[in-house]
Amino acid sequence: MKNRTLVTVIADYGDLADLAFAEVRERLYAELNDDKFVLETVAVSAFDTVATGFVLAQLAVNSRLGDRHKFYVNTAPRKDDLAPRAKNAGEGLAYVKLNNGVEIVAVNSGYSLSFVKEAAEQMKILDVSAEGSQFRSRDVFPPAFAKVARGDYSHLREDIADLPDMPTECVCYTDGYGNLKTSVDLKALDAHKGRDVIVTINGVEEKATVADGIFAVKDGQFVLSAGSSGWNGRRMTEIVRRGGNAAKHFGSPEGGAKIEWRPAT
Repeated sequence: MKNRTLVTVIADYGDLADLAFAEVRERLYAELNDDKFVLETVAVSAFDTVATGFVLAQLAVNSRLGDRHKFYVNTAPRKDDLAPRAKNAGEGLAYVKLNNGVEIVAVNSGYSLSFVKEAAEQMKILDVSAEGSQFRSRDVFPPAFAKVARGDYSHLREDIADLPDMPTECVCYTDGYGNLKTSVDLKALDAHKGRDVIVTINGVEEKATVADGIFAVKDGQFVLSAGSSGWNGRRMTEIVRRGGNAAKHFGSPEGGAKIEWRPAT
C-alpha cells in the first residue's frame, strides 16, 4: 500500500458478489483513472443507515492511512421525502474530512454520518445532482467522488446542518458470528458487572450476564459486554451467545432495533 490510496466502498447492494458492486467498482476505477487507487468493498443490509454509520466509523475513525484512505458510501433508502419522487431523486451527497485525514463521500441518509460526526473537522454538502438515475452511485456520483479523491474541492458548498446524533440503546451491526454490536451504554452496565440482566429485542426476552469479556460465560449462555469495536475512546457493547448465534435468537434484528434491559430479579 506504500504510495497507494485505499478506497473503501460501503454500500447496501446485497452480497459482495452482487452485480451492483462490480458495476460501481468498474465505474469508480474509470473515473479515478490512476493505478494508485485500490478499491475494497463492504456490504451492509439493505436500507440500513445505522449499520452503514457504524461500519463507516469503525473503519474510518480507526484508519491509520490518513489522507491515503477514502470512503465512498451509498445507503440511500430515499426516506427524506416519502412522497412520489421525480427523476429517481433521493438524499444528497456529502463530503466529510475526519481529524485523522481520512476523507468520505457519502449519501447523507439517516444515520450514515452520525457515528463519525464527533471525529469530523469538515462536513459539507457536495454540489452534485441528487436525481437522474435509479442507480445514482454508478451513474451520477462517481465523478464527484473522483474529484475529491484527486484533491479537487471546487464543488464543496455549505456546512451540513442538523445531522442526527448516533442512536442510543440499539442494535448497530451484526457480524458474521451473529454477535450484536450495540450502543448500549457501557457505563450504565458497570453497576451490574457479574450479574444477570434481562435483555429485550424484537419482543424476545433473554437473560444475559454482564461481564468484562464475551467469553466470561459458559458455552451456550448469553453475555452483555464491551466488545471488539469502538473508536476515539468509545467502546461499543456486544450481545453474544457464546458458541451460538445471538442475532438469530432475537429474530435477526436490523440496525436501529431498540434494546431494553433491566436487572434480573
